[in-house]
Amino acid sequence: MADIISNVLNENDEFRTLILSDNECAEELQYQEVLAASLEIFHLHMSLTQIEESPESSQGFCEICLETKVTNEMFKLENCSDHSFCTDCIAQYVQSMIQDHIFSVTCPGLKCCATIEPVSCKSIIPENVFEKWEGGLSESALLDCEKFYCPYKDCSELLIYDHDQDLIECLCPVCQRLLCAACGVPWHTGLDCDKFQNDEKNREDDLKVEELASSSKWMKCPHCKHIVQKADGCIHITCWCGSQFCYICGETWSESHWSCQISE
Repeated sequence: MADIISNVLNENDEFRTLILSDNECAEELQYQEVLAASLEIFHLHMSLTQIEESPESSQGFCEICLETKVTNEMFKLENCSDHSFCTDCIAQYVQSMIQDHIFSVTCPGLKCCATIEPVSCKSIIPENVFEKWEGGLSESALLDCEKFYCPYKDCSELLIYDHDQDLIECLCPVCQRLLCAACGVPWHTGLDCDKFQNDEKNREDDLKVEELASSSKWMKCPHCKHIVQKADGCIHITCWCGSQFCYICGETWSESHWSCQISE
């Protein structure tokens, strides 16, 4: 059997001579091939791992469109780490919510209550949608306060009344005119709110009676202003106050008013 002399570098960087048999040499070569192949596979695996972990090529899955997309196409949910969505789907979702006047927008994930803030979507939605969203949130924050509009028709600015009795007389910040925050009307000089509201109610009741009197052709006494309804008889009316008037024209009675009946 032929012998083979193989030189191998030992730990002390010295050469030593080994006498190997044919079988031992074959086994050594086979081992070296396996080791080389393993190293090649390992380096390939590490290379692929680095590619997968690279931010530029990493991917995410959108739970709305059910598509896999690269990271820069995914939307970052600041308050939720359990769900993932692409930017396009979030933009469409937010716009549909605002269009339906739902301004408290939450994560579209099932039963997820994480909020989505307008500022996080400013770059992906139209400017008018963003402004409507912020405006809606601002108005929603005022729900606990009583809102009313400036009573002057040429102003109608939205105002807030917090039931502070010391500030019922206030100045509209837009038209600079005095108004009553408690009553929601122009300032009622010389009257407190209770007196004004009672008088206002009486005025409303009087207006309703006058409208009814006009439609029913009732007449008001020119002296005491009481309304009189004539059931029958002539046009010469004597009121309970003693005043006499014409039921046709409502003027104080004189014989000339008999002609009113003819002209009627």
